[in-house]
Amino acid sequence: MDPADSDISTILTDYPASSASRPSSASSAPSLAITFDGHRKPLLPGAATSVHFEICDTPTAGRAVFATQDIDANTLLWRSDDLTVSSLLQEYRREVCGQCFGYNCGRDLSIQDHTVGFAFCSGECQRIWKQETGEVGVQAWTEVKKLVKKKSKEDNEMVDIDLPRPTAKEIAQAWEETTAQADLILTFRMADLAGDARDEGGLQMLAADGNGGGVITKRHRKAVQKALQQPIHADVMGFCVSGIIAQYKNPQRWKHVLSLAVDSTPYSSTDDLHAFTRTYLHLLAILPLPLLPFTTPEALLLLSSRDSHNAFGIRSLEDEGSELFGYGCWPAASYFNHSCGPNVEKKREGRAWEFKTARNIGKGEQLCITYLGGEERKMSRETRMLTLRRNWGFECGCKRCEEGAIVDVV
Repeated sequence: MDPADSDISTILTDYPASSASRPSSASSAPSLAITFDGHRKPLLPGAATSVHFEICDTPTAGRAVFATQDIDANTLLWRSDDLTVSSLLQEYRREVCGQCFGYNCGRDLSIQDHTVGFAFCSGECQRIWKQETGEVGVQAWTEVKKLVKKKSKEDNEMVDIDLPRPTAKEIAQAWEETTAQADLILTFRMADLAGDARDEGGLQMLAADGNGGGVITKRHRKAVQKALQQPIHADVMGFCVSGIIAQYKNPQRWKHVLSLAVDSTPYSSTDDLHAFTRTYLHLLAILPLPLLPFTTPEALLLLSSRDSHNAFGIRSLEDEGSELFGYGCWPAASYFNHSCGPNVEKKREGRAWEFKTARNIGKGEQLCITYLGGEERKMSRETRMLTLRRNWGFECGCKRCEEGAIVDVV
């Protein structure tokens, strides 16, 4: 994550978090092509394959990418166009294309689709976005836009980055506390599906195939109203909706996301966690019925736990990335580890990432990118270590940091 971003409380991080210097959360996951003892294992869904490299399990760094041959500088190693989940920050929705992420330098784009809350640089981008999002997905974004527009105050304030992260136990408890209200909302929504919900008051029996065969009462209506009255975090909601639509529309790509390294404590603070649990109840109340089976605590926690350490920042291309528009998860691009002296450069081209060698690379070398957006070149070792520890939770053990440690001791 760029230093400018590291002080912002976000629901996603900028780059994949497996590191060459620490036991990754991925180290306990199924192996990829080769394990550290040399045995071949089947590739996980969505893993990148190339004549230039292979993905291996390592004893201490989880998954890593290694050169299978000598590679010349400026060689294209991989082009990742498998964007599965993305979230454009609300404040940039009018000036960043919802499809290609083209930026209009702070000016509104010519096509403003107020129905779904996205802008587009061309009619072609708008057409492709609608096609890829699908009819149900467009309906979902329409309902989200309506809800966000109704709320006079959104819960988008920054959170102190030094607040403690919720533990796995606290996360489980927070999601458990949504169960009673969620059941009431689902009963009401399933009554809609069965054609038994009425706008007027009074008891109404659910059809036999309704949710639990209960009755619609004031409790059910109040549960829906209570959810809709809670503060909205538009960026959290956008992230969740993108993930839910991905599960519904692209189940194969969703499997690729589930293969990524897991962060068991993905929420940056208690406020962040509660923004997600509130969003869950919001979405139960408004999303199209076909999406409700994918709108569960389990699905949203899985989404956060995979995305937390595997997302890339979507930045402006015209000004050396000074503007951060949002985040996206490209599963195949998530296997490159970090180094403060990276030998692989990455560049976004529209909705894809390209990875090229920054120098000549020998067979067997690990291929690494930087998570620090190029700022590592002028950062001190102490600052680099602090930033990586704070945002990704590991001590960097790359060659540059190890050499710096020796100098510090001397």
